Amino acid sequence: MAMNFKIYKDKELLSIYSADVLRKQVHNNPTSIMAVELDEDLDWTYEKFVGEAKQHPADFSQIYLVGVGNEGNADIFKKLDIPDNQLRTEGTPETLKDVLGSKKQVNLAFLTIGADGKIGYADSDSNDNLFDARELILIATGKDKAKAVRELYNAEENDKEAFGRVKQHRMVTVVLDNEAAAELDQDIVDYYTSEFA
Repeated sequence: MAMNFKIYKDKELLSIYSADVLRKQVHNNPTSIMAVELDEDLDWTYEKFVGEAKQHPADFSQIYLVGVGNEGNADIFKKLDIPDNQLRTEGTPETLKDVLGSKKQVNLAFLTIGADGKIGYADSDSNDNLFDARELILIATGKDKAKAVRELYNAEENDKEAFGRVKQHRMVTVVLDNEAAAELDQDIVDYYTSEFA
């Protein structure tokens, strides 16, 4: 397991860091398949991502961006130069399977942690392609996510549920604001708190 936490003072700093992670993924691997959760909690991050991509141009001609769910604004991604057939915002597991075919793998799964502990698609049996991604970035903001974050931190690695699968993954970053980190022990919060990425 290689689960790392990054805790930011507020949602604004968290969004700046997260947008930069997305931009760097495109810059460093211009053939990436990115699965990004469409969630209104992430809309501000995606706005910043688009702004970053305009300030620091990157090649989107071979990027596949696939939406997960449909609770956010997918139209923001239309401002990027992603070919129409590579921008798939239907939000279904079937769409992701279609993009991946039989041999490809998601490079980056960028997902939220729900207050109920949900990660990925509503039907948890459809999350294999997300949990098999090369890298997982999990985002949680707000006090309502604090209990779920604590449960993730305490989850058993060999558990078959979502949190156990996350802890088994080789490359996971959990990005939190102070409110979402509120139920973690203070020494853990102090250790993972970061002012700058």
